[in-house]
Formats: sequence, C-alpha cells, structure tokens
Amino acid sequence: MHISMFEVLRCPYCGGRLEVVPSIYHRVFEDQIHEAVIACHCCVFPVVDGIPVLHLLPAAITAREHIEAEQPSLALRAMVGLNDAGEAARFEAAARSDASTYRDIVEALGPTFEGGYFLYRFSDPTFVVADAVLRAVAGTVLKGARRAVDICGGSGHLTRSLLELSAPAPILADLYFAKVWLARRFTAPGSEPVCCDGNAPMPFARGAFGYAMCSDAFQYIWTKRQLIGEMARLVAGPEPGAVVINHTHNQLTWTPSQGQPLSPAGYRDLFETIPARIYAETSLFSDVVKGGPLDLSRRERDSVLDAEQALTIVASDHPDVYAAHPLQAPSRATGEYRLNPLYSVEQEGSRLRLTLKFPNAAYEEEYGACREYLPEQTEIDAGALHELQETGTVPEPLAEMLARRVVVNLPKQYY
Repeated sequence: MHISMFEVLRCPYCGGRLEVVPSIYHRVFEDQIHEAVIACHCCVFPVVDGIPVLHLLPAAITAREHIEAEQPSLALRAMVGLNDAGEAARFEAAARSDASTYRDIVEALGPTFEGGYFLYRFSDPTFVVADAVLRAVAGTVLKGARRAVDICGGSGHLTRSLLELSAPAPILADLYFAKVWLARRFTAPGSEPVCCDGNAPMPFARGAFGYAMCSDAFQYIWTKRQLIGEMARLVAGPEPGAVVINHTHNQLTWTPSQGQPLSPAGYRDLFETIPARIYAETSLFSDVVKGGPLDLSRRERDSVLDAEQALTIVASDHPDVYAAHPLQAPSRATGEYRLNPLYSVEQEGSRLRLTLKFPNAAYEEEYGACREYLPEQTEIDAGALHELQETGTVPEPLAEMLARRVVVNLPKQYY
C-alpha cells in the first residue's frame, strides 16, 4: 500500500481519515506500508501484505489480532481463508515461489475458489463487451489525468485495462482478499488493491475518482441503491465523471447464476443524480463482433431491454459519452502473447492445429457466444507465433488471430 492512498481512503463507517497506529507492530519501507494497523475515529483495520482490509468481518478481526501479535504470515493465512494447515502450507509454498503462475496459485487455493472462470476470462463474451465499454467511457472521462476504481473487480482482469487510462493508478476493490492479492501479483500489477465490502459504504473520499465501475457483480449486491449512491459520490466533482455497471442480470429473464437482479425499470430507478442509459448486452456484443463502432448513442426500446438476459448501464453528465466510439485496442502489450487457453493444440510440422475445447458443459452454456469470434478449428504458423512472442511485433498472418482472440495478450505467468 502506497502512503499516498491515505489521501483517498476513508473509514466506511464514520468517513474519517485513516493513519498508521505507531504503537502497534508495523512494517513500512520508504513509501510502502507492508503490515500495519490503521485507525480512524471509530475503528481499527489491518494492512495485510500491503493490502488495506477495510471491513469488520471475522477474518479481518483475526488478521488484525495477528498483526498486533507480530505474526503477519498468520494474518495473510486468515485473510486468504485457509484454515486447514495442509491447504495453507500448499498456498504459502506456491506464494513463495517466483516460478508460480496465476493458475498454480488458484489451484493451491483449493476447489472452493472460483478459479476456472477467471482463467478463461480474457476471451469471455462478457469481458469482450465490458472491456470495450470501459475503454470508450473511461477514455472519455479520464483523459489520462483522473483516477478510476473497479468495485467488486475480482482478481483485476478489467482493472488491467484501466491501468492504461487511469492516472494515478486505478484502485481495485473487492471483498475477497485472495482475489485482489492475485491481481496485484499477476493480473494488474501496479494497481492499488483494497479489500472492502460492496454492501457497505465505499471506503473512499468524495470525488476521488473520475470513473467508477462494477462488472458482473452488481446483481449479487443487496444494497444496490446504496452502492449506486456511493459510486455517484465517488465521481462527484467539478469535471463530469461516469458510473458504469457491466453485465448485470435481468430479473425478467433466466440466467445460470441469477443473483438478486432487478428489472430494467428497477435499475433505472436507482439513478437519481446522474442521467443513465441502459443497453442490451447483445446489442453491444454485436457492435464489438462487427468491429465497431460501439454505439452508446442508441436508446434501447423497453421491449428489447425486458427480453435481455444481461444489461449494461452507463451514467454520466459528460457530453461525449453517449456517442458512437471506435473500438480501442490496447495501446501496448503489457504481458505476453499466448494461445487462448480454450484451445487444445497439436503440432504438425511448422503448423499448430487448434481446436476449441470448453472446460465443461456449464461454461459452454454460459459463454458459448464466444463462437461468434473464436473459430471451432484453425491453424497458426508456429514461426509467426514465436516471432510475435519474441518481438511483440504482430506479423500480418496473426493480425486476425489477435482480433478474434485466438491469440491473447495475457499477464505474465498466467498459465
């Protein structure tokens, strides 16, 4: 945790500023806080392995007690949620190894951790749409000079996209400590992770951000009105900001993981202070598959929205948000080019034969729309792939493969 975070962090319960308690065990090197107890007017919270934990759930209390007892390794174990000694030892061994991949750590976290979904995240249809909306809206309101926050952002897949657009670096907020820990190490290094509860007030100062988003999680938030009010508070300021909700489920339709969704009319009623538009995700998906533009100027009919499984909501006073935006590719390769892990690979001489293979039937049912851009079978020249991986320069034969996400730019040591 960089010490500058104290400028934007606030207690979620009293709104007070936070500071390190100097009389309690802490490790601070130059401008980074590694372990500490931080306090406001009403509460004390732990900083565990550089991540502030700003809630009062049992794991956080246990972790704080371990910090106070000068046992930071036990604090990390408590926050990761591994009570079994054998599981904890496997995780800690994987965490210590510089050779461990994202997949290795996920497997070490055990079968209850939802890792499989995240492994394929960078080519999921929900990610493809959310990434396009993020680049259009955040690019418009941030202009490289304002900060973004990714609320309920999991292990930081979309936060990684925000790293190009947010200055200072974006904040990733999620209740599950292991996810933001993974993000800092693998998925979005350079972002600032914060462990907090989306059903509580946000632990950030008013107007600290120009862009606040919540992707594929809002339907699981019970206090929806509070969260929208909080997101609006976070982007309130002299310059217009934006609030974006990606892939929230529709109460009027069935989805495999329903959550507690609202109807389109119900979502619309949440926005009292910022003008909002609701989009059918299939409309935006079609824009992306066709190569753009992403048309945020459209106004969907109620009958279209009512029949849609998933919705995207954009709320902003910025005059340029509700327009048709050219699709924005990443400005630079931040990781390494790899074959999409959804493909099985057979080598035949200088050619790689790829076959699309879903990890299970449930995944195929929920994300099978990726067939719109991922071919069932294809071939790639092994030499061209090697050239791309070595130089970062895209050979002409692979340009389409990148556009279709057969080849993806993944975080280093991802799988």
